[in-house]
Amino acid sequence: MIDINSRRRLNFLGLSASVLAIIIGALLLIRPSIQAPTVVAVPTKSSTGLIGPAGKTVRAGDMAPDFELATLDGQIIKLSDLKGQPVLVNFWATWCGPCKEEMPLIVDAYAAHQANGLRVLAIDTTAFDDVQDVKKFVANYQMTFDVLLDMDDSVGTGWNTLGLPSSYFIDRTGKVVVVNIGQMTASELHASLKLILSN
Repeated sequence: MIDINSRRRLNFLGLSASVLAIIIGALLLIRPSIQAPTVVAVPTKSSTGLIGPAGKTVRAGDMAPDFELATLDGQIIKLSDLKGQPVLVNFWATWCGPCKEEMPLIVDAYAAHQANGLRVLAIDTTAFDDVQDVKKFVANYQMTFDVLLDMDDSVGTGWNTLGLPSSYFIDRTGKVVVVNIGQMTASELHASLKLILSN
């Protein structure tokens, strides 16, 4: 039989566990606002974002999920319209340190392979960014490829990106050949590009 002191200890432990669960739940709910800066995005033009089913992690061997997003100047780009061209989809943000280190490599690679038909779609996670900061970043890094604005993070969420930067190398058939989560080295970038440019 459990004595009164043991019951009190069990009740206290149960109450403590409940309070701890509530605190952890609250922290998980507010975590996105702690990790990302305040959103001050100004849409240039509406776009549909992800087209089709969302939420599946995109892996090498998958067909790239289609999406439609606006560029900084309001042009609408639809991924499926680029079939027949090798495409690098890069998810990034202005506040992402590894993105800042990686972007010059992508700029140089695009300059080297643009004549071979390479398309780069640099998708800014604008839901957690600022359009004016994006414009400054693009000018500073001399990004001459398509910079797309994922205003509500529907494409990033739909592709279930696991971090920034995230890069997806898509061949001319629309198949994802390489997925690179995190900052790429120059050799990783060139090796991945070789696979989609050679088809």
